[in-house]
Amino acid sequence: MDYSLNSIEECFQILEKVKYMCNEENNIEVFDTALYKISQEGDMSVIERLCTTVLNDEIEEPLSAMHDILETIFYISEKYDQMEQGIYIFLSNGYKIIKNAPFGFKVFSMKILNTYSSDKYYISAIKRLDKENLKILLNTLYDIEKDDKEGYYKEHIDFIIKSIK
Repeated sequence: MDYSLNSIEECFQILEKVKYMCNEENNIEVFDTALYKISQEGDMSVIERLCTTVLNDEIEEPLSAMHDILETIFYISEKYDQMEQGIYIFLSNGYKIIKNAPFGFKVFSMKILNTYSSDKYYISAIKRLDKENLKILLNTLYDIEKDDKEGYYKEHIDFIIKSIK
């Protein structure tokens, strides 16, 4: 397949086309190239589209592609020194994300829980959520805690929940 990567819009069109075919070598390369171009040329406005149209638990190579999408969201947020806003954009689209990428939503939360330096941004973003998205996030945090047999996340989740009340 021949793909044009001249604009961010073309990159998104490609990501949406090839996200289900990432097991083919040339599609993995095209997916990675389009995502990289978005990370380099995109601004904060691309984050919502990455979460709601590209992130999907059904991606053929879910772990590598999903992690790359999430890392791109973090990268863009850091690049523009707007980590709280990037987290907020992701979390405020929870009701959309959860339809196609509940695992992706959970992985995003786990990534933040693993990065203590993001706590202040995470807590500030959570405090801005509407009730529907807050409920989705809290249910996700409780699921993470329930699945965490070693108790790795418990203290951190308790801290987050206490901080937002």
